[in-house]
Amino acid sequence: MNAPLEELKARFLNVYSETITREGANGLLQWLTESDFFVAPASTRFHGSHEGGLLQHSLNVYDCLKRNVEQAGLQDTYSPETIAVSALLHDVCKVNFYKKGYRNAKDEETGQWYKKEVYEIDEKFPCGEHADKSIIIVQNFIHLEPEEILAIRAHMGGWDTAVKGGNGFVGKIFERSKLAVLLHFADMEATYFMEV
Repeated sequence: MNAPLEELKARFLNVYSETITREGANGLLQWLTESDFFVAPASTRFHGSHEGGLLQHSLNVYDCLKRNVEQAGLQDTYSPETIAVSALLHDVCKVNFYKKGYRNAKDEETGQWYKKEVYEIDEKFPCGEHADKSIIIVQNFIHLEPEEILAIRAHMGGWDTAVKGGNGFVGKIFERSKLAVLLHFADMEATYFMEV
């Protein structure tokens, strides 16, 4: 799953253009293209904490979700467009969210300290939780169907801070939406593949 960045970008553009056709899709794609989406990391220290990590993670989630929907026999329930929207855009909250920085690190072999380049959070749009922010950004361009909103909202499952607050919000989404469950598992699976 570690393809060159230009190959990943071409694949994303192809999948997006072929499957996401609703009104506003071209404007959203233009915004993504003008942003750092194609070079941004997926996190500061964990999965995809490298250039293009967000792009790679989004495509991995798409592949996993597409397979999960087929294995569950739900390909007649969820359109290719819904699968693509939910998977490719679930983490757009991470667009223009990171900046490069440095931290001190020790070379294990020499024992010498050096400045290591890292990614740091540089929040420019402090609006809601991780998934809520993705929904807000996407809906500035295209209409999201209720199932897509539920899936994006709950994709982090137990890591969602709403769960930590004990309101059971995500659990209720999982009861209502098979797509939400499948996206959550696709996200976990894609994250695991990036770490191994």
